[in-house]
Amino acid sequence: MVTMNSSSDADEPAWKRLLTPWKIAAVLVAAFLITQAYFTLQDQTIIAALEAAPAFATPELKLSFSKKIQYDPLSFVGRGAHAGFWTWTAQGLELTPEGSKYFRLEGDTIVSQAAAGKRRLSRTRERIVQGGRQQMTFFYRWDEISPVVTALLVPPPKPGDEYLANAVLSRTSSGWELTSLETRDFDEPLAHLQSIASGVLR
Repeated sequence: MVTMNSSSDADEPAWKRLLTPWKIAAVLVAAFLITQAYFTLQDQTIIAALEAAPAFATPELKLSFSKKIQYDPLSFVGRGAHAGFWTWTAQGLELTPEGSKYFRLEGDTIVSQAAAGKRRLSRTRERIVQGGRQQMTFFYRWDEISPVVTALLVPPPKPGDEYLANAVLSRTSSGWELTSLETRDFDEPLAHLQSIASGVLR
């Protein structure tokens, strides 16, 4: 009887002996874990690329205006003077030593040379994969905010609060690259400020 069973087992194809329920389960679990590890690594790579991009992590305060702009104590000009960035003279605005940390004079134009602060991603809301592009909707926080942003932007962002953003990252030969970014809490007040500074808005 024992001999017959051994002969039967030997005649059974090897692939059938491999397809036992527990072996199939082990293969499926291993495949799942490998897939999860791949996507987790890819997510970490994409997030790292976003957080390393200066446009997101340390955005520029893109602002320029004439030193001969009309002085208004209630406008950003007055707020900047109150914060100690410039003083008003008969020849126009004059940068103070404190103001020179954040602005430079190019002819008769005052140009920002400051970063607005430091930001970091706090959590991802949605990701859409489109070939070699990743479209992300996420929340972020400001870890640091420049005194210039606090003084001039209305309303300024608040440290610790979460803000919604959209970004597009594209795959390149060297990895992932940030190609589009929308942070409305910062972009819109800054655009409004620049419009006022350019004399478009009053």
